[in-house]
Amino acid sequence: MKMPKSILLLLLASLVLACGGGTTESFDSSVTDLENLDLTDTALGDIDVSDDVPVDVAVDVAIDVAVDVDVAPADIADIEDIFDGVPPTVLSNTPMDGATEVAFGAPITVSFSEAMSPQSITAVTFTLKKGTVVVSGDATCGGVTAIFQPTVALEPMVLYTATITTGATDLAGNAIAMDHVWSFTTWTEESQAMGQEVVPLLSSSNFAILASAAITNIPTSMITGDIGLTPDAGANISGFSGPATCPELVGKMYAVDASGPACALIDPTLLAEAKADAGIAFVNARAAVRGTPQSVSGNLNGLTLYPGLYESGSSLEISPAGFLYLDAQGDGNAIFIIRSATSITTEATSEVVLTNDAKASNIYWTAGSSVTLGVNSIMKGTILAGTSISLQTGANLEGRALNQGPAAEAITLDSCTITVPTP
Repeated sequence: MKMPKSILLLLLASLVLACGGGTTESFDSSVTDLENLDLTDTALGDIDVSDDVPVDVAVDVAIDVAVDVDVAPADIADIEDIFDGVPPTVLSNTPMDGATEVAFGAPITVSFSEAMSPQSITAVTFTLKKGTVVVSGDATCGGVTAIFQPTVALEPMVLYTATITTGATDLAGNAIAMDHVWSFTTWTEESQAMGQEVVPLLSSSNFAILASAAITNIPTSMITGDIGLTPDAGANISGFSGPATCPELVGKMYAVDASGPACALIDPTLLAEAKADAGIAFVNARAAVRGTPQSVSGNLNGLTLYPGLYESGSSLEISPAGFLYLDAQGDGNAIFIIRSATSITTEATSEVVLTNDAKASNIYWTAGSSVTLGVNSIMKGTILAGTSISLQTGANLEGRALNQGPAAEAITLDSCTITVPTP
């Protein structure tokens, strides 16, 4: 792909100004006066004005000029998107093509090789059909992931076909090469009704925080529920307010020895039992006997999940200011279990929203490694992590932070709130 050099120069003028290169006055004198624009130090230096310019050269020139007029680095990165001539490709989709027994609320998503234009992902370019009948729904896009969310309930034991058309484009306007089509079959009403059983927390249920290696706090946090550390010494509980009453805690603090905060009760037996029960809960939540999970992956932002078992073979996240909706469909006893083979991250100001009688006490998150709750994010449910748990500034967890196993690391808090949920 090539373009005339003279056209490129005009594009550079508008492009660099749009990216914020200097003031209008300095820009006019240094860039829009094409006769005085010195291109000898750019990739265009030895190309005649009448020559066509390869796109890769155009990108290099645009960046050279942008640097000369002090365009911000973040905006310079956008130049590559603007001159991009490579079409995006589909990397994966959920549910998988040919999948059966798909839950009615399973996410319908497509992952691309690069960030897509949100304006190009619509209910026209991303569709779901039952035969020839179009299923109404909303299509959205965030980064590399497009999501189709039906606005009507899917029917049991029905073959649905999803399509993302060549109207879907990347940020530079390049379309996918061909329509991407796949099909899946929903499960039976009986399967949906079976649901999941409660994860048995047993004696660990009273703990808002139960850690193995250390508990560190940057005041002031507010913890409603018990706090415990084992097998590490009580001295590794740090950062809580000085008074013996531990005013940041509405509950009890337990340590294995007298080296912890003044308010801590010494009870290694109780802690050992609670830690063992947390380990049992972790194994139970991830047990094969719970059945075949629905596949989820990557960014959960914008999805609505219904009661059931969900699993990702990699990491899960909710993007900044994003929302994940958990809909109990009017069943106050409905159970949600969401499993990640690696990490779970809720980015800054993201939120898990409970609807239609969903309860934080019936939601369980398990991570093979770490869980991070971002700044001012809102999380619902019990967290069972294989390594560390971090609650960043202002994070709010209605649930529990429990880590377990030989690789368990610290649980860290920064002016956050944790509240053990009521049943």
